[in-house]
Amino acid sequence: MAPRRRSNTGFIGVRLRPAGHFAAEITAGGTRVWLGTFYTKEAAARAYDVAAWRFGRPRHEMNFPEVRSLTEAQSLSTEPLLRSQGEARRYRSGQRRIDTTEADEQFMAQWRRDNPGAVEAERAFWKDKQTYRRERRAGKRQRKAEVEAEYAKGEASTWGEDDERWSWNLTTTASEDTPSEDEDFDF
Repeated sequence: MAPRRRSNTGFIGVRLRPAGHFAAEITAGGTRVWLGTFYTKEAAARAYDVAAWRFGRPRHEMNFPEVRSLTEAQSLSTEPLLRSQGEARRYRSGQRRIDTTEADEQFMAQWRRDNPGAVEAERAFWKDKQTYRRERRAGKRQRKAEVEAEYAKGEASTWGEDDERWSWNLTTTASEDTPSEDEDFDF
């Protein structure tokens, strides 16, 4: 996986705020978590690294990969500026999200270790689903190619104007292009 893009501050997860301070944030489980506002971009980058350590991110995705542990990262980090009660609430909320996500990831890792059969069954399910979709797409391409080949023949086509194959191939191809909302996976 390519390393995350560094912002114009030169650090991952750090951006310059209009007032001249630096905000740190990290994405966890598809949700952006605000880590705080800091006087310097280095302090914001260190806060990002603490959160990255807690989420178990690889060192190449951190701002200071030379830091060797979470405790070292925490000792080098400073507390954010909390100028208002709103910012303090937002900071506490972000910390709760980090704690929850961290606990969830630990639980899921333990569950995967305790239930290897369920993990293997899920992998098999997704592999079967992928195979099913590939076969379905191949059939769709084949039917579409048949229609195009017959259409290209023009007058020499063996299909008559009222031949059901024209409408059947075109309607099934068109209906497969637009999946239904409640389309389930069934073999």
